[in-house]
Amino acid sequence: MWCQRLAWLLRGSSGRRWPRSFVAAACGHHTAPRSLRCAWQLHGDHLELRYGNTLMRLDFVWLRDHCRSASCYNAKTNQRSLDTASVDLAIRPQAVRVDESTLFLTWPDGHVTRYGLEWLVKNSYEGQKKQVMHPRILWNAEIYRQAQVPSVDCQSFLETDEGLKEFLQNFLLYGIAFVENVTPTKEDTAILAERISIIRETIYGRMWYFTSDFSRGDTAYTKLALDRHTDTTYFQEPCGIQVFHCLKHEGTGGRTLLVDGFHAAEQVLRQAPEHFELLTRVPLKHEYVESVGGCHNHMIGVGPVLNVYPWNNELYLIRYNNYDRAVINTVPHDVVHRWYHAHRALTTELRRPENELWVKLKPGKALFVDNWRVLHGREAFTGYRQLCGCYLTRDDVLNTARLLGLQA
Repeated sequence: MWCQRLAWLLRGSSGRRWPRSFVAAACGHHTAPRSLRCAWQLHGDHLELRYGNTLMRLDFVWLRDHCRSASCYNAKTNQRSLDTASVDLAIRPQAVRVDESTLFLTWPDGHVTRYGLEWLVKNSYEGQKKQVMHPRILWNAEIYRQAQVPSVDCQSFLETDEGLKEFLQNFLLYGIAFVENVTPTKEDTAILAERISIIRETIYGRMWYFTSDFSRGDTAYTKLALDRHTDTTYFQEPCGIQVFHCLKHEGTGGRTLLVDGFHAAEQVLRQAPEHFELLTRVPLKHEYVESVGGCHNHMIGVGPVLNVYPWNNELYLIRYNNYDRAVINTVPHDVVHRWYHAHRALTTELRRPENELWVKLKPGKALFVDNWRVLHGREAFTGYRQLCGCYLTRDDVLNTARLLGLQA
C-alpha cells in the first residue's frame, strides 16, 4: 500500500508520471535476470548496485560526471568534455535500467548515460579497493636468488621491444633489474638510461660520476660503508629510479647492498599494524646541507616514512634515510615516542641478514633500482673505485612500461 502512496506522491499535483523504474526502485530492490548476478536500488543520493561479488555505492553526481557519451567525453583525446561545475549537485536520475552488460541512466534533461557493468566494477571505489595499482613480488635474499631473475643483454635492451619489456617486467615486480654487456663509460650508461626515461637533472647534475674524493658534502663520496637507505629523501618528491654502473675498481670490498623495503614493511604490518599505521601518518623532515667547493645547497623534503594509497592501503613509497633525517620537530612528545618504537620495528626488519642481497658491481653490468621501494648501501672498500649513474623520472619509466602492455 505504501508503494502505491509513494507512486502517487512522485506523480505530483501536475499529474506528471515518473518512470515506472524510478517508482519501483524507490519501493524496493531491482534484480536483473538471475544469470547476470546483478541487483540495484536507488537511495537518496546514490545508486546501490551489486554485480557479481561487488557491492558498489555510486554517487549520482559521480555517475553524471563520468558519462562517456560523445558530448561528455572525447574518445580521441581520452579527456572529459563535460564541465563538472555545471552538474547539479542534487541531481538524480529519472530512470534506471540494466540489461545483461550495461547500466542505463536517464537524467532530468533527457540525457542518457551508459556504463558497462564490468567498467563500473573496475572503476568504482569498491572495485579499486580489491585491486593493486602495481603488482609486485616481495623478496628477501633467498626468494630473489631462487627466482633466478635473468639479466637482460644490452643489445636486446636497446634494440628490441622484447628485451625492453623483459627488463621492465623484472623491474616492476622486484624493484631492481640488471643489464649486462654495457660499455663501461658514462656516455654509454646515459644511452642505456634514456631507453626508458628522461634523465632527471638534480643538484648532482645530469649524469653523476664519482670517486671517493669527497668532492661533495655526502658520505657516498668516501670509502666508508653506507647503511641501507633511499636517496633524495630531502626532495619534496624523491627521485624514482636510480642507475648505478661501476666503471672501475682496483681494490677490495665495495659490494652493493640491496633490501626490499616493501617486504620489510609488510612484516611490520603483519606483526604490529599499529606501528605500520603510525609510520604512514607521522610527517618528518629530511634535510641536505652542503657547502663544499662551489656546491652550496640546502634541501628539505617532508613526508612520512611509509606512503600508502588511502583507498587500499597499498604501499607505494618508502622514505628511509637515517643520515639525512632532520630534527623531529613536527610531532608532539607522546606521538614521537611511539614513532621511535615503530621506526625501530621497521629498522629491525630492514637489518635482518636474511633480507640483505649483496651484489658485486662490475664494469659492464648496470643496475637499476626503484628508489621508492628498494634501499641500497655498500660495504667499505679500498683502492680506486669509479662509479657513474643518474636518476630517472618515474613517470617516464612507467609510461614506457604501459606502452609495452605492462601494468604499471
